Amino acid sequence: MARQQQLCTRAGLKFTALLSSRVDLMLVMVLALMIGWTASASAASQAYVTNEKSNDLSIIDTATDKVAATLPIGERPRGIRLSPDGRRVYVALGDEDRIAVVDTTSLQVVDKIAAGSDPESFDISPDGKRLFVSNEDANTASVIDLQTRQVIAAVPVGIEPEGVTVSPDGKLVYVTGETSHTVSVIDAAALKVLATILVGSRPRESAFSPDSQRAFVTAEIAGTVSVIDVPAHKVVATVTVEGGESKPKGVVVTPDGKKLFVANGAGHHVAVIDAQAHAVIATIPVGRRPWGIALTHDGRKAYVANGVSNDVSIIDTATHQVLASVPVGRMPWGIAVSR
Repeated sequence: MARQQQLCTRAGLKFTALLSSRVDLMLVMVLALMIGWTASASAASQAYVTNEKSNDLSIIDTATDKVAATLPIGERPRGIRLSPDGRRVYVALGDEDRIAVVDTTSLQVVDKIAAGSDPESFDISPDGKRLFVSNEDANTASVIDLQTRQVIAAVPVGIEPEGVTVSPDGKLVYVTGETSHTVSVIDAAALKVLATILVGSRPRESAFSPDSQRAFVTAEIAGTVSVIDVPAHKVVATVTVEGGESKPKGVVVTPDGKKLFVANGAGHHVAVIDAQAHAVIATIPVGRRPWGIALTHDGRKAYVANGVSNDVSIIDTATHQVLASVPVGRMPWGIAVSR
């Protein structure tokens, strides 16, 4: 009888130890899942929106499409870009002649960089080392070294320079000239103009195909999008949006290079253009006066800043349907989406 009790006791102890080890393992797995979920949640993509009249930055969580935070940023914020590593948001402050630098983790303004006269739009080199900034009053493009925070060049460009876009391969910088109706093509290494391309009346912004072989330039007064052969520095096609009655401004190219999404300002809609056929394939009504537009990294959603209705329209790029409208600050102008 005592022997049997001993055996039962040992079996019970083994069972208890086994059960305890399994419980510990389950706890470890649950904790790992929770940590992974927390890390994933903290790394969620954000849409950053400059609000020109309320002088702040709205941050939209792209997972929920709700405003997660609002940050005072400075006087007349317009152009906006994210650093390649996603750690910084840069915002052009037109009435301060500076570029604000925002830490994306703390959501604090950590610096303001002198950027020449009346900075409006700009872009960042793919290596994150330089800013190229349009100076509308001076008819120049300032080049800023981000390590020293100094302007290292001022390149003469077209009249009233507006949009600035660096090609994906980092070799060229396009700067649109609103009054000269041109695109100045800057060699990003030599910091000199290689070519000047005549496009539609009052060009605003440009976007490159993923392979840097084509560029697309919106012309607000002409109501067109010019298609440029990048190596040849030549317009090869012109797409008219709504019979020229639209007012194209912001433009983005999907990651597969197949479609363009164009924000049409006073037309109060977004046009979808087939990048190969050079034809409008859809028109999407959004808020009033859409200006800035940006895509999520996977290209599934487009975020559109509507300047007069003070909101952001979110578009499903596959179905061309508006998924949501998110209220933001006063007169949203520019928008950038993190990875």
